[in-house]
Amino acid sequence: MNTERDAALLALRPTTTAIEQAVNALATAESSTEVPTTLEYFLHSTLRSILKLQHNTLVRLVALHTSPHRSSFLQLSAQHQCDFLTTALKKDVSLRMLVIGAIVGHFTEEELERYSANAEDKAEIHKRIIELASRRVCDAREDIVKML
Repeated sequence: MNTERDAALLALRPTTTAIEQAVNALATAESSTEVPTTLEYFLHSTLRSILKLQHNTLVRLVALHTSPHRSSFLQLSAQHQCDFLTTALKKDVSLRMLVIGAIVGHFTEEELERYSANAEDKAEIHKRIIELASRRVCDAREDIVKML
């Protein structure tokens, strides 16, 4: 069921050579004429491109969350700032759910079905969203500092 919304969402998603290579490698490994359905394929084909699309939003959300801790955050070394941001994404439930919602909100109907069909997959998808978001946030640490 491809809706106009699904088509628009898919058209918005950026792609990179790394994403394409990972998706193609997983598709070849499954060696099927159908679209691959493994969780790993889903994570690479869906999450990575949505996180790339939502990069600026993600950085802004984390900067807003960090702003009450501005003075102590700015005194930390670069590595400790990265650790602070990663811990916030993993431990602060409201930030964690906000980030997950910002990503899941860009799923197509089919992806939402896949996401909600299996509790174990859902937990793994949440874990991967936070892992990928943590990497992106650490890489964008200087941008976050400028926003504070």
